[in-house]
Amino acid sequence: MLYNHNVQSIKMENSPKSGFPWNFTTVLTKDGYRYVKAYRMKWDPVLKKSKRCLQRHVGRLFEDGRIKISPKFSADFPEYAGDDWFWGIDKKPVPEAQYRQDFPETPGPAPEDEAACQQQETLDVGLTWAAVTLAEKNGIRAHLHEVFGKEMGEELLYLAIFKLAGGGSMMTYDLWRQKVWLPKCKRLTGQRISEILAAVDGEKVVKYFRLRHNRQDAVWEEIYKRNPALRGRPIEYALDNTSISTYSDTIAEAQFGHAKRDPDLKQINYTVICDQCSGDIVFAHMYEGAVNDVTALSDILHAMTNAGFDLDKNILVTDRGYSSLENIQKMINLDLKYLQGVRFVEDSLKQNFERHKESLRKNAFFSSKEKAYAFTLKEPWSQNTDYGRLKLDTYVHLFRLVNREDETAVFLSEKADEIIRLKNGNKSIPQDLWNNYRRFVDSIKDSNGNSKWVRKSSKIDEAVETAGDFALRSNSISDAFEALSVYRQRGMVEQDFNQLKNWLDCDRLRVGAVSVQGKLLVSTIGTALRMMMLNSAKQMEDRKAKLVIPGNSMDRLLAELTLVRAHKRNNANAWIRNSIPASRRRCFELLQLSEPPRRFEM
Repeated sequence: MLYNHNVQSIKMENSPKSGFPWNFTTVLTKDGYRYVKAYRMKWDPVLKKSKRCLQRHVGRLFEDGRIKISPKFSADFPEYAGDDWFWGIDKKPVPEAQYRQDFPETPGPAPEDEAACQQQETLDVGLTWAAVTLAEKNGIRAHLHEVFGKEMGEELLYLAIFKLAGGGSMMTYDLWRQKVWLPKCKRLTGQRISEILAAVDGEKVVKYFRLRHNRQDAVWEEIYKRNPALRGRPIEYALDNTSISTYSDTIAEAQFGHAKRDPDLKQINYTVICDQCSGDIVFAHMYEGAVNDVTALSDILHAMTNAGFDLDKNILVTDRGYSSLENIQKMINLDLKYLQGVRFVEDSLKQNFERHKESLRKNAFFSSKEKAYAFTLKEPWSQNTDYGRLKLDTYVHLFRLVNREDETAVFLSEKADEIIRLKNGNKSIPQDLWNNYRRFVDSIKDSNGNSKWVRKSSKIDEAVETAGDFALRSNSISDAFEALSVYRQRGMVEQDFNQLKNWLDCDRLRVGAVSVQGKLLVSTIGTALRMMMLNSAKQMEDRKAKLVIPGNSMDRLLAELTLVRAHKRNNANAWIRNSIPASRRRCFELLQLSEPPRRFEM
């Protein structure tokens, strides 16, 4: 009797109604029958991990979701008596009323062409859900709908997510779509994709990016709330250009340029401007492939101002590739705030470094945070206005970057030694290596009259002497170290191009003039989504010590998201997400997103 009393005690303790932490799962037999099992987890102090214990047979699971509870289980747990139990959305037995609420008799809108959709039984939902949610949260989806219409805007977003997920040729889009969740299950044929890309023209691209630019006021208002000290500071827009090779002969902008890669192919130039804080791309511009950065800056600025971009609250951050006195004058005349790297070619700049080289070695001019010495000069300029010429002062910031001389000496010596080794061994030298570093080697005669290659030390010394020298020009940032900090953050736009060309398959264009704007826009939106993910993850790493990007790799983080999957219910147009382990939940936290929903529909 005592034994029976203990058994009853265990039964009551194990009852789900008593708060006992039951877990449920299903198993499939070799005969094709599916059964529900109940179990609990128990900590194993030896293995130092949880393992299953107290497994119980619950009953058979039918294709319509109904569970036939076994007599033994219903006898032990009377609350499970009856035939109205179903396999619920949270993967446990639930009453029929709750089940019908989660899975109505009419299972929601069916796809337009069920045969064409051919969605797989198991879908990858994590990455696509995160991308769609971020696009919604950051206004990308709404802006695409506004410019291109709801249907085509949605299709452009899906193509961008396809690129974000590592998609290659657009012809493989439909195969990818069948194994992922997207809000609308719609097949896109190759012809339809061509029509979508062809519908994107320069005017619509400018309209889309104008919306992205105008949205930054709201974005920065939230930033100011979190950090009031930033209020009044110009919004930093980093600008840079890259060359993209093309196989097409129909793109008017495609020209032969100074391509480091694929010199036998024509190229176009593509400039993007991104917000250094959010990572979002707020403007993009395609132009002729033979035009260099210095010449192109004027066209880019006029393209933005003519399109109605109000840049009063912004400062444009450009590297030394855009450096010229003419470009400085243009930005002053347009009343734009700027921060520009300066090329070491101006005689006046060299004289200023020589004049102030002692100051650039004194601790009073040193910043431990930026690891640099700095000295600021005022530089007089004139602004051409409708009311005549106005005199104004701008700033030239001179820097000596710590350890740059030694690093350069080591680097150039290694390159010179590599050339010498190949020359003396009668081996071929890579063209890039020879073109870039041949001035640091020389051929001489030894005492026996034999030729040999040696370092040209005088040339290396000359390069090392000015290796740490760096200069910035600005008309709005008077503090040298603040200017250097802002300039260094422009690495965001360089990361944009790295993502665009290396991860989003946009290093070469395989489309003609009709589709080139569409292909670039799709790749640019995919890049913007990836950069916003990276920026969000970096922010969360700084806020929470235990949150880190897996393997310090965005590729790894995106791959983790793709492992979040959902399985189709046999009797409903719905897929139910698997449980997400803690390590993968942190990936969503890094992106400042909640967990995906349990139920997905199309």
